[in-house]
Amino acid sequence: MMCENATKLASDELDRRLSLGETVGLRLHLFKCGACSGFVRQIQMMRKVTRRYVATDASDPGER
Repeated sequence: MMCENATKLASDELDRRLSLGETVGLRLHLFKCGACSGFVRQIQMMRKVTRRYVATDASDPGER
């Protein structure tokens, strides 16, 4: 798998469940590619931070 395909699948995985073949291919690629592994860590961190921000913002509407 090429990096372009891996990053697309990593992004797609945020929105939908990947097929078994897609998941295996992506995991194999991430195992050997540090750049794509870093990309996945970054998008996971952005998602985590965004969820925390949304949860914090929704719980305290008086700060707007």
